[in-house]
Parts: sequence; C-alpha cells; structure tokens
Amino acid sequence: MKIFKFLFIVLFLCMTNINVIAQSYNSNKVALFADYLSKWTNTHNQSYRFDAEELCNGTKKVIVCDEFSHILARNNNAPIQKTYELDTYLNGMEKFVRNKTMRINYSDIRKISMSDVISDTKLSNKDMQEMMLFSCKINVSGDIQHEAMELFYVYKNKIAKIGKYEKKKGKIMVDFNDFINNHGTFGFSYNYGQHFPVGGSFNGSFEDIPLMISIDFGINFDNDKHIIDKVNMQDIMNYDREKKELDTKFFVTVTPQAYFNYFAIGCGFGFLYMDGTSDYTRYSSSSASNTSASTSSSSNAYLIKPMIRPVIKGFIPFSYEDYYISISVGYDWVLGYKKKNGFNVGIGIQCSL
Repeated sequence: MKIFKFLFIVLFLCMTNINVIAQSYNSNKVALFADYLSKWTNTHNQSYRFDAEELCNGTKKVIVCDEFSHILARNNNAPIQKTYELDTYLNGMEKFVRNKTMRINYSDIRKISMSDVISDTKLSNKDMQEMMLFSCKINVSGDIQHEAMELFYVYKNKIAKIGKYEKKKGKIMVDFNDFINNHGTFGFSYNYGQHFPVGGSFNGSFEDIPLMISIDFGINFDNDKHIIDKVNMQDIMNYDREKKELDTKFFVTVTPQAYFNYFAIGCGFGFLYMDGTSDYTRYSSSSASNTSASTSSSSNAYLIKPMIRPVIKGFIPFSYEDYYISISVGYDWVLGYKKKNGFNVGIGIQCSL
C-alpha cells in the first residue's frame, strides 16, 4: 500500500509541475514577443520582427484590435478597421522603425485567471483548455506617444490575438468570438414524418469545414397500396396486362448541409423503396379459327422512386457547447408519387469529437 501511495504522490506532483511548466512556457512566449518588438524598434534590426512573427504562426491568423493598431492606421492615413492582421499591424510600424522615430517597450506581464474574466461568448471545454490570457503594459515613445494595458490571447501555444484591456463590473472583458471552431461532431436524431412515423438521421460534421453529412431513413407501416395497371392492347380480343400491387416500405437519403455551429441547412437525395406482387395476363382470340387462349403468372415486384428531403436543423448547446440538442424540420418529397409527400420533424443529440 505504501508503494501505491508513493506512486500516487509522485504522479500528482508531476501533473502539477507539467501545468506550471505549461503556464510558464506560454508566459515566456508573450515575454519573448514583447522583447523582440522592443529590440526591433530600438535596434532597427529586421530579424527581431521575424522572430516575433514566428511566435504567432499557429492554427489561427493573428488578430490585432488594440488601441495602438488604430493609432498606427490614423498616422499612416490607412483605413480604420475593427481588426487588423499581424502583417498589417507590423507594416504600420515599419515606417517609424525605419526612420528611427519610434520605440516600444512592454512591462508588467501577468497571467490572467479565467475566473477573473467576463465574455459574451462561451468556448467549448476543448478550446478553453487550449486558451491562456496575459496582460501587459505597452509604452510607445517617439513620433507617437501612447501608453496602455493590452491583452494577449495565447491559443494552442501560439499568440493568436492582441486586444484591449478593459474591465466591466470588476471583471476583465474578453472576446472569444474569433476562437469559435467548427469541431468535428457526431450525433443521432429521431425523425417523425407524416407517412414515416419511425425514422432517424446519423449526422457528422468536419473540423474547421462548414459541412455536415447525414444518412437518413424512414419506415412506413400503413397498408396503402400503389397500383400500377398497364394494358398493351392490339385489339379488344388480343392484349397483355400487367398489374402491380406495391406497398411502401422505407426510404434512404444522404443529406449534405451547410453547417454553422448552431444551425445547418441542406437537401437530401435518395430513394423510396416499394415491393409487392406483379400479375401478368396474356389473352388472345381468333374469330377465323374460333379459338381463344389465356395465360397468367405472378411474381414478386419492387419499385424505386427518387426522393428529395430539404431540411433545416438547429443545435442548442449545453454542457459548455460540448453537447447539443438538435431539432429539425423538413419535407419528404417523393418524385412521381405525391401520396407520400409530407412534413417531418426530428429531435436528437449532437456531441463534439
């Protein structure tokens, strides 16, 4: 028992140290970025700019929306935008750095606890685990005079956003809208249709691609018969007749959908399957020989009708957006057999992979 207790303590300490190391690593990235920009503006050595950019080459394009980026735009007679890409931000400094008329220094870099922030947007647990926030003070001197607090967003160990440091009701305001991802999802829904009371959809979406694919099915239980009666008549006494009596069984469709986290819209394509019996009769008569003959046979028969299913789906998040309740409304449209056309609704669950 003592050895298990010892191993547990060692494991706990290792996990704690890993977390501390990860925090220190990300804090160091912000400190390095600040140091490289300071050295670039102070020494005018272009390699420091490249070093700073390297700290930001992650899965997300870096977004800059701090006050300083707007000051740079005004001083360069550039359009004022809500956000700027990192290249635009650094290019805005380039003229001042080249002319040796700007110096930037950063200080007081601190990690921010997620319990101290407030946001209108919730990230999934998966994304929150990849996110760290740091505050720091920027001081600009030279042709531009500026001093303010800034907020650095570090996502997946890369600097992904530089924003304003603002407080509301004692909490630091953060904007996670730029970090909402299309994680891969998978789910199932139960579908009820006017003519297909038992049905379902298996839904799957792809990471960072606004596409969802579902395989849908519905089962019919009524005994409505679809009658096809064809007569090939040479004259009133000589003809072939084929009579099919078919019952609707099920449908299957594949539905590609444009997927936008909280809703999806698409149209499915597939077929309706019917089966039953086919009775064939041939009758012939000759007045010249005063003879007549009739033959008949029966066999199994089936029929496939093309089908289209437009659908709209909504996804209501719960459990920090790792799981969703899905609801849907659609229409079953059987080409050439409007008797089975009708509305359908569905409810199910979708989860992030």
